[in-house]
Amino acid sequence: MKMSISKKQDTKKYIGIAIFSALAFVVALVCNVIPPVAGFLSLDVKDAVIAIASFVYGPISALIISFIAAFIELISFSTTGWYGFVMNFASSAVFSLTASLIYKKIRNINGALIAFFAAIVATTGIMLLLNIFVTPIYLTAYVGMPKEVASGQVMEMLPKVLLPFNFAKALLNSSVAMLHYKPLSRALKKARLATMEQGGRSGETATFNKNTLVILITGAVALVISVVIMVIIS
Repeated sequence: MKMSISKKQDTKKYIGIAIFSALAFVVALVCNVIPPVAGFLSLDVKDAVIAIASFVYGPISALIISFIAAFIELISFSTTGWYGFVMNFASSAVFSLTASLIYKKIRNINGALIAFFAAIVATTGIMLLLNIFVTPIYLTAYVGMPKEVASGQVMEMLPKVLLPFNFAKALLNSSVAMLHYKPLSRALKKARLATMEQGGRSGETATFNKNTLVILITGAVALVISVVIMVIIS
């Protein structure tokens, strides 16, 4: 009996992961209409979708969905080749994995805020390192820029474009995740694709309370700040 229940829960989890993978791809596809910053930095909020999935289904789902979404993007509408795949996977995986690992240990409002703060810092730092080492390869292979010129170009862009872009993108994804986590997790519970333990603390009620208000206000402020930064550097 326990084995049957476990298999049923696993099946629901796989269905949920498949749904979020498709949703992450659709979000990336829709956001693809936004002109890239500096010609190659794409802005999307699929990392928020993946982070929400990882909150519900656990850290491993963050890696699975990050890979699936990045790979489908690679073979569909991406124009940046394997460079784009590596950067997309890294961004999504670092952001969602960092947030979910912390939220898994501290499943309350403080945990959520700490999780997203840590995700912003980790994603910004890792993506800057990848920009330093990987972006020159992209500029050389896809743009035809000499290697030395490409490296110099990236270092020049680091403080003016790459740092604010990576920070603003992570902040934007945090704000979207904060604003949509509760509605999506409740919808999954109603659809019986997530248990209460997966979607939140046992005994947690689906009511609007002070904690919800704090999350919404924080998400809204983060959204405004991220948009302002993007407008400035675009």
